[in-house]
Amino acid sequence: MLYTSNSYSIIVQHGFPYQPTSIAFDPIQRLIAIGSKNGSLRILGRPGVDISLRHVTEFAVLQIIFIINEGQLITVCADDSIHLWNLRNKSPEIVHSLKFQKERISYCHLAFQSKWMYIGTERGNVYVVNIDTFAMSGYVINWNKAIEISRKTHPGSIIHLSDCPIDSNKLLIGYESGSIVLWDLRNKSADFRHNYPEGILSISWHSEGRQFICSHADGSLSTWNLKAGSRPQSSIFPHAKSGDPKSELCSKIPKVEWRTSRTGDAYIMFSGGLIVGNGGGGGGY
Repeated sequence: MLYTSNSYSIIVQHGFPYQPTSIAFDPIQRLIAIGSKNGSLRILGRPGVDISLRHVTEFAVLQIIFIINEGQLITVCADDSIHLWNLRNKSPEIVHSLKFQKERISYCHLAFQSKWMYIGTERGNVYVVNIDTFAMSGYVINWNKAIEISRKTHPGSIIHLSDCPIDSNKLLIGYESGSIVLWDLRNKSADFRHNYPEGILSISWHSEGRQFICSHADGSLSTWNLKAGSRPQSSIFPHAKSGDPKSELCSKIPKVEWRTSRTGDAYIMFSGGLIVGNGGGGGGY
């Protein structure tokens, strides 16, 4: 801190941001962005790249999305506002903002090199925003249209949105209640609808685009094949020790990632899922 007769001025920040709430990575420019509970944003890169930013309001930064290799990123805050930051200038600034008034934002997704961002809400609807203008599109995926064949009750908040790795026209939608929908954006219809008896917390595609994996509130992982009927291809409790995993109480698995190495080997990484009462924080296989 630098002291003057009238005020204190911060001249340096050091260490990991306090109370982090979100993180994102630009693999091309090799930048990490960390959002925090008080609305601040920290961007770290090569030696000498350390930028501290702050939103006008002090609401938690719930999600950060890099516009890959464009020197821009999007932040989603707890007051249901979305902001586009331009990092190319000497003094990074917000160039566009959008605030939802009638629905709470629960999850956002921007496909690589796309100009359209998908916004999921707690009511289960999906909206589309043009990131160049931050104007709302007229295209809306209403929850009752997405799940009407398989479920008549409300599916809950949207917890996941992602495009299929081999077909950007197919949008995977995950609802907290366990409903899963693969939506054909061009035909405005569902190609795949299924329900899982346990709540979904996260979803990750296999790189080939034919399978995806879900993590659940009961500590299980379910793997789905797009052409394999109405049941998951497999369902496991990765940390269960007995022959009857349902007899053991496991903690939730809040996050799962299915990744493929340069040599073609597939890895599943997840956090949680431990038998309640045991220590530790996660695992992978």
